[in-house]
Amino acid sequence: MMRALARTAMFGGLGIALALPSAGAAHAVHVSVPGTEAAHAVHISTATSHWTATWTAGPTAAMPSGLSHNGLTDRTIRNVVYSSIGGSTLRVRLTNRYGVRPVTFEQVTVGHAAGPDATAVAPVTFGGATSVTIPVGGDVASDPVRLRVGRDQALAVSLFSATATGPATYHNAAHTTSYLAAGDHAADGAGTAFTDRTRSWFFLDGVDVLAAPHVGAIVALGDSITDGTGTAVDSNTRWTNDLFARIAAGPPGRLEAVTNSGIGGNEVTLDRQPPLYGPSARHRLDADVLDQPGVTLVLVSEGINDLKAGEVPAGRVIAGLRDIADRIHAAGLKAVGFTITPCGGYSRCGAGPLAQRALVNDWIRTSGTFDAVVDFDAVVRDPAATDRLLPAYDSGDHLHPDAAAYQRMADAIDLTALNHLVTRPRD
Repeated sequence: MMRALARTAMFGGLGIALALPSAGAAHAVHVSVPGTEAAHAVHISTATSHWTATWTAGPTAAMPSGLSHNGLTDRTIRNVVYSSIGGSTLRVRLTNRYGVRPVTFEQVTVGHAAGPDATAVAPVTFGGATSVTIPVGGDVASDPVRLRVGRDQALAVSLFSATATGPATYHNAAHTTSYLAAGDHAADGAGTAFTDRTRSWFFLDGVDVLAAPHVGAIVALGDSITDGTGTAVDSNTRWTNDLFARIAAGPPGRLEAVTNSGIGGNEVTLDRQPPLYGPSARHRLDADVLDQPGVTLVLVSEGINDLKAGEVPAGRVIAGLRDIADRIHAAGLKAVGFTITPCGGYSRCGAGPLAQRALVNDWIRTSGTFDAVVDFDAVVRDPAATDRLLPAYDSGDHLHPDAAAYQRMADAIDLTALNHLVTRPRD
């Protein structure tokens, strides 16, 4: 695909190349919903609005033991998530993508969350039915639900399963507290029955809102540094949260959702075990990024996990990142590449991985593969020891930045330049 060079702008004081938007085939969210021909409870007009992801999480398979392996039996999980953009109508997307048996939820609700409590609790239906069965490997999208969602709104998505779900499709490192109750308490406002806590999200793939035609979703594909490792639980201080706060405060630019498809331990090239690390970025690109509703731009921040143990050479990581960028372009979208942050001092990041990191970063900065480059490495490294995080930005393990670093990383993204890369949103 030929992409004409339009202008040069600055991200964090570093030169980037911005390319003219290119056309491509639209992607749709692939769902399997029984009875989709049934009348929806809420009429929507696609001429004046469209579905846009306001929250997402990269799902993975269950661990070999523990709650994710055991799944839910006669229990309610109250997943607490936070929107980015708001709206007056939403839908929820559930997943059994990595399950081993069909999963049935007898009741699903959504409301505004306040810890384990929920207000304005509304039933969620699927093709008009209050229960839904998700086949093995399947994803489902609900009917529209009338519920006012604000920006950065805490939402409680509660799922009750009377029968054993088997190993769950879930997101391990949510850095957010969700709640569990014995029995069916999905419709409860009071959270008194939710006596157990978890820091994972279960069976929930996304929340979408009906948005104006010009509003879309910027999707961040990444690893634990995107997922938020190094931040305090329930603080919502990932760099993606900070980026959305800047966009919402605007101007310059226009309002866009920012959704997070980071998975701790994820790699560009390898599908690792244990399964919480998820499929490689290449293998999950479609489901976790390109098929998200309303996606307008993709941010790619991966590679440290491939390199840090010295098992994957720079050339393979570069080839994987090039493939990801090419597929994003083939979808008619722009790709922003982010350099890999320092890991010197981390137990699995010696001289060999650091040398390979330098090669990958040089390629990200100079190859022109990405439509723009943000130099996260330059933002958070120690000028006196450039293979290490600045001590003030180190969460303590010498690999993951802290909340102050994540804010600095978000601040390094030029919003005017970002706005030039955004394409028209698509369902």
